[in-house]
Amino acid sequence: MKKVIALAALTALGAAAAHAYLGEVLASWETPRPARDFNGLAFEGEYIWVKNTDSYEGWVFKCTTNGSVVTEIALWYPAPSFYSYGLAFDGEYLWTVYEYWRVPYSDHYRKYTTKGSYVGGFAGYGSSSGRRAVTWDGGYIYSDSVNHKTVEKYTTAGTLVATFPMTVGVGSDMAYYKRQLWYYNAYLIYGVTLTGSVVASFPAPGGSCAGTAFDGEYLWTVDKNRPQYIYKVDIDVVDVAPASVGKVKALYR
Repeated sequence: MKKVIALAALTALGAAAAHAYLGEVLASWETPRPARDFNGLAFEGEYIWVKNTDSYEGWVFKCTTNGSVVTEIALWYPAPSFYSYGLAFDGEYLWTVYEYWRVPYSDHYRKYTTKGSYVGGFAGYGSSSGRRAVTWDGGYIYSDSVNHKTVEKYTTAGTLVATFPMTVGVGSDMAYYKRQLWYYNAYLIYGVTLTGSVVASFPAPGGSCAGTAFDGEYLWTVDKNRPQYIYKVDIDVVDVAPASVGKVKALYR
């Protein structure tokens, strides 16, 4: 009987060890085409939008989750997306944020239809914030402010709702998932609470990251440096206590 119990325990431990770990790459595929600078990802249902600034206009690709391009658009009006960073989808529109020194201060955050038509925007807090990221939580827009060293929360009309300090600098677009923001800085992808506390980090797949997005279950990232791939990443953390062998506790799902 003792042998049977021991074997069952070892089997359960083995199954737990085989479970996905924080930052495990579950799938990957090459970007639609090589680009000088990818800088944003966003999900629209079962499709993923991939933003690059390889040309003056800047192209955004709508792809299936296995890399097939469905369509591509250019966010060129009223200023080329060559000067913009980040990408978010609010259920209807795509959002991106423009560098403050390239555009009028009255229109940092801009939204577009999924056909690429400009439909408005708003000014960010302050006139020189050096933004690099934008994401959507289901009701609000979040963005970084590099010069102010804060993350900012806005309504889609442009009202600043809240700010909190950036405990780790933002080096790429960000993604929102269950009251956490996920973004890249200095070779690591961080999970940060909405008060600025770091709850997790792991090495970026491929060693770099230019954009992050959630599909509702998994985190997706895109390389900044070549070779350029898009990665599907699991952020489960397995914590198996001796008293609960076989019961897997997912901390980030």
